[in-house]
Amino acid sequence: YKQFLQIHQYQLANIPESLWEPLFKKLVQDLFDAGDSLELHYGDPLDVYSLHVKKEGGLKKHSDIFLIDHAWTTKPETSKAQLLDNPQLVERLTSMMDIQVDEEVEEEEEEKVADDEAMVQLVASQGEVSEHRAKIALQNEGGDIIAALMSLTLHPDHDAKGLKNLEDAIGGQVRRDKEAKAAEKKKLDTIDKIMIEMWKFSQTYEYAVVDPSGQTKKESAWYIMDEVGSAMGHSETPNCICAPFIYVGRGTVSYSIIFPIQDIPKGGMLTRDFIPADIKDPEARKAYMQVFNDGKDAAELIAVYESNEITPIDPPFVKALTNHRLAKKGARKLRLYTTTEWVATNCKLDNVELCDSEDQADMLWFSQDFKDFDKLTKGQKINQFENESCVTFKQNLAALVKLAYGQVPWSSTTYNLTTELAPFVGHYLWNQEHNHRNLWICKPWNLARGLQITIQEELAPLVRLRDTGPKIAQEYIQTPVLYEGRKFDLRYIVLLKSSFKDENDPSKGYEYQVMVYKMFWIRLANQPFALEDYDNYEKHFTVMNYGNYNLTQLLYTQFIENFEKEHAGKKWTDIQADINEAIK
Repeated sequence: YKQFLQIHQYQLANIPESLWEPLFKKLVQDLFDAGDSLELHYGDPLDVYSLHVKKEGGLKKHSDIFLIDHAWTTKPETSKAQLLDNPQLVERLTSMMDIQVDEEVEEEEEEKVADDEAMVQLVASQGEVSEHRAKIALQNEGGDIIAALMSLTLHPDHDAKGLKNLEDAIGGQVRRDKEAKAAEKKKLDTIDKIMIEMWKFSQTYEYAVVDPSGQTKKESAWYIMDEVGSAMGHSETPNCICAPFIYVGRGTVSYSIIFPIQDIPKGGMLTRDFIPADIKDPEARKAYMQVFNDGKDAAELIAVYESNEITPIDPPFVKALTNHRLAKKGARKLRLYTTTEWVATNCKLDNVELCDSEDQADMLWFSQDFKDFDKLTKGQKINQFENESCVTFKQNLAALVKLAYGQVPWSSTTYNLTTELAPFVGHYLWNQEHNHRNLWICKPWNLARGLQITIQEELAPLVRLRDTGPKIAQEYIQTPVLYEGRKFDLRYIVLLKSSFKDENDPSKGYEYQVMVYKMFWIRLANQPFALEDYDNYEKHFTVMNYGNYNLTQLLYTQFIENFEKEHAGKKWTDIQADINEAIK
């Protein structure tokens, strides 16, 4: 027990001390005893499942703690594949989420059947004829497969028994094909509904992993509690705490725990607060609850969006960059301090030497973010600009563009889901109301290499994905310029040089030059672009050099030549001028 307390001290800090020992005993025994005190209701008082106290005398505050199992643990990028491979899980989630999938009655349309590729191939294979002849036979027989096959294969003097056997065999095959096709469609429709509904049930927690290089990093897991935990309702004044608990015993197992924080009478419904603790603003809370409320407060949130006009400052925001001249050091070498191994290894300049102290250095080169600009001594140079995070962090860049220029055609509409959740949800609902397509790309503030980036049409995942760390949501570009039908991005090396306008009079300020290296690097998607199949990474993303993907190597000169051929009338010199202006 003492070891349990030591290992789990940070998780136990949020649990009443009187419940630590009961929790320990239940974890050791893997004891799920919620059924002794609680029961599920359906349709009373909600239209879905709800969780109620059945224990005589009710549940007293902090009187008990219950273990809840997890029915499914997943990640958004792999969840659909897991469902496709696990029909038992699909069946369980369909019941838990109360999902109804309508059986569609297919109307037989003879012309469509005649043009159905599968039907044509079936007639061609059974009749041992070309697909062209099979299609003509189907058209002549009004889409009747049996009649088409008879016209191709039966001789007038064939007996009735042979005709009947063929009709039974082909009819059975067609029926089985239709049933299989209907079953597959129902399966895919069910999974699609689960992928939408899962965000009403999913919770998340972070855990640490060690990558191959030995570095520790955090990852997020999404989970759905079992039937008991998933039946808890929402309340602004909840009577229970429900939270994940990672138990380290003979192994590492994730559970959820529930304990009452108010007295709950017999028959009373157990509730928790669905909204993350960091969301305090009333409008933001209403925006988050759109995932669960299906349109409640929509008009108010649309009004928030319509009133969310940003007036750019005039003139556009400009801040002079901190710049100190390197002091003249006479004949001695310049001292360089760096934490970047490849700089230390490859710096071979005759007038530069490495040193072990930041204070003694003339030049500093860091890979990590540097924030102590006020501690730089006069004359010290560093490889970073003060406040450069205004362009290197996605949310800051979006905010800077809005502040300087307002909404612009050259940058997608962007929302910071930490600070602009209400206007974002209002924008989404406004699009719905005005029949505008909602297609958004969700990105972490400060990750690279395409990590944790998803494309979404539904509101629920866009709102819920903020729970795993700060995100932005941008309108997805639906008509990108393409190279051989595929998306691409270009990477440039840019040098910003600053110098005194007058070397003899520093008070006159600085002048800046931006230099763009004419050679650029091309990254290509592996599959042709289309507005569909948004979980297909190789269709919608261009970063292929960090995963198990084919990587296209293309020289910039070849890219330019092929681009101009594909896009007749376009000159790369004009495009490059626009790119240079955007960089500037």
